[in-house]
Amino acid sequence: MNDFLRIVLPVLAIAGCLALLNRLIRSVARLGVAWMESTAAAGLAEVSERRGDITGLMERRESEQGIRRNRRKEVVFAAGYLLLLLVPPLTGVAREVYAAGALLWVLPKRRIVLPATLRPPTQR
Repeated sequence: MNDFLRIVLPVLAIAGCLALLNRLIRSVARLGVAWMESTAAAGLAEVSERRGDITGLMERRESEQGIRRNRRKEVVFAAGYLLLLLVPPLTGVAREVYAAGALLWVLPKRRIVLPATLRPPTQR
């Protein structure tokens, strides 16, 4: 049993480290999309304000608040993945934590979806 763990644990640790890196990259990508979406929504709200379209302005401001909420959530996820990558080697439990991180390959991933305001006109 001890030989089995000595062989399997490093393999799982490598898989877990790669899974954490994958999730970190996806989270940062989602953060970038949310930032672009927030910029677009702010610009659209400004246009609605200049036109005097109060309803459109309020809808876009609500949309902007939801985007900001999602952006904060992605910052938390990205920070969590980054901490899971950086802290375990400093504490001496890297192999065990990274081996547990291999389970991330099994868990479902959230898709990175471009909002309608950022998609090219042919994909809307």
